[in-house]
Amino acid sequence: MTEPVFYADPMRLLIASVAGILLLLFLIIKLKLHPVISMMISAVLIGIGAGMPLHMIGETVEKGVGKTLQGIALLIGLGSMFGGILEVSGGAQQMAQTLIRRFGQKKAGWALGLTGLVLGTTVFFEAGVVILIPLAFNVAKQTKKSTLYYAIPLLAGLASGYAFVPPSAGSVLVANALGVNLGTMMAVGIPVALISTVVAGIIWGKIIGNKIYTKLPANVEEIADIDKNLPSFGIVFTIILILILFSTISGYLPIPESAQSVLQFLGEPFVALTIATLTAMYMLGTRMGYNRDQLKKILDHSLRPVGMILLVIASGGV
Repeated sequence: MTEPVFYADPMRLLIASVAGILLLLFLIIKLKLHPVISMMISAVLIGIGAGMPLHMIGETVEKGVGKTLQGIALLIGLGSMFGGILEVSGGAQQMAQTLIRRFGQKKAGWALGLTGLVLGTTVFFEAGVVILIPLAFNVAKQTKKSTLYYAIPLLAGLASGYAFVPPSAGSVLVANALGVNLGTMMAVGIPVALISTVVAGIIWGKIIGNKIYTKLPANVEEIADIDKNLPSFGIVFTIILILILFSTISGYLPIPESAQSVLQFLGEPFVALTIATLTAMYMLGTRMGYNRDQLKKILDHSLRPVGMILLVIASGGV
C-alpha cells in the first residue's frame, strides 16, 4: 500500500467523511444526479473538508482512478463478453431449467438460487434478472405460490455471486484492492456466497413467501420458446468450470513443476477468461448456428455497459 502524503486531523476527517457520504446520498436519491458525478463531488468535498491542499485533490483524483482500474478493466470486459454469449445462446435458461427438473418444483427455489449464484459471477445483475425472472414467474404460475417464494432466492443468488465470486466486477475490484489472488478469492467467496444465497434467499424466501402472497404481474405470460434450441447443460457447466479450476487446483496437484507452471499460467485471470470466452464463442455460438457477424454483434452489445460501470468503479475509487 502507498504511504499517505497528507495527514488529516482524525476528527476533521471523520466529520468530512460523514458529510461527504450524506451529500452523496442526497445527490443520488433526492436530486437524481448520476452516480459518477455525485461520487466525484462528494470526494472533492471530503478532501476540502479534511483540509487537503487544493492542488493535491486533483492529483489524488487522477491517482485514484488509475489505481482502481489497474488490473480490472480487462477482466470486466472479458467477463462481460462471456456473460453476453451465455445470455444470448440460452445457456443461462438451460442451467435453470435443468436444475428445476432435477430438484423438482417443490424445491425450485433451490434451483433458481443456485442458478443465480453461478450466473451472477459472469453476467451483470440486471442481465441475470431479465434472463431468469420469467422462469421464476413461470414456476410460480404452475405452483400457485407467491412470486416471492421463487424471486427472492433468484435475486439473492445473483447478488451473492456478483458480490463475492470472480470474475464479477465487484469481487475482482475487491481482490485487486486487497492484493488477493483470484483463486483464493474464489475459494473464500464461493462458500460465503452459497451461505448468503441459502440464508437470505432460499430460507428467507420460503418464510416470507408463505406469509405474504404476491400475484404474478398482469403482463406475465409463459415463455413460449423455453425449450427451443438450447445448448446442453453439460457444455454450459464445463465452460464455466474453465474459469475456476486452473489456478485454484494447480497448486495442490501432484504434478511436475513444469506442468504446474503451465496450469498456473492458464489460470491467470485474463488467460482463463480469454479461453472461456473463446470456448463459449464456439460451443455456444458457432455450434448453435451463430455466424461471425452475429457473434461480433453479441460481443459489442455485451460491452456497451462496461464503460459506464468502469466509470462508476473509478469514481468510487477516488
